[in-house]
Amino acid sequence: MRSKFVTVLTVIGAVTVLVLAANTVALATTGKAILAGKINTSSTLTSIVRTTPGTGLQVKTKSTANAPFAVNGTGKVVSLNADKVDGLDGGTRALKWIFTGTRGDTTDFALAGLPNGTYLVSYSVYFGSLSTADGLTSACYLRQTVNGGATVFTGETNMTETATSYPGLSATALVTKGTGGSVVLNCSAPSGGTWTATSSEPVQITAVPIAGVTNKGAPTVSKVAARR
Repeated sequence: MRSKFVTVLTVIGAVTVLVLAANTVALATTGKAILAGKINTSSTLTSIVRTTPGTGLQVKTKSTANAPFAVNGTGKVVSLNADKVDGLDGGTRALKWIFTGTRGDTTDFALAGLPNGTYLVSYSVYFGSLSTADGLTSACYLRQTVNGGATVFTGETNMTETATSYPGLSATALVTKGTGGSVVLNCSAPSGGTWTATSSEPVQITAVPIAGVTNKGAPTVSKVAARR
């Protein structure tokens, strides 16, 4: 009976050795397993390669407000396709409007198709062939109409026509468009005058999307007055 018991122990021991040996070979070939909830380290590159079509790695957090990754490197990741950066879609870019033709003394150039958001809006206008007399002033400004009918004016500028030059106006301003609102560039020549925007010198307006801009830290009018 004792010899049979010893034989059974010998067989179990041999199997255990074989299993441990197999695991040792597997670890030597594939490396250590990645443990969830633990800090994993490696002295060489860790690579995940999926051999069938589809996503190679999926990372989810309990809340969509949580960042799925944390990194300490500032190097560029080649071929990384980010859908959003700073809350903006990866396809977001500066919007542009161009207008040509003869205009009357007051014209609204609408920023049609401008999505809701905050923008740095710039414009340039040349009052070509202005029909009024020298010494009169032309002006442009951006007009924001918010939901409910309130109006905000910004980016105002003006210039007087001379015997040698027509007015050329340009300005940049921070503009916010909300739901139900609109943004237009209003340009006015002296009453009764006409002017022409040509293809070589058109009215040009650009809007660059800006996320998270605030006036935090900027001095108020009262603070500026107090410092004088």
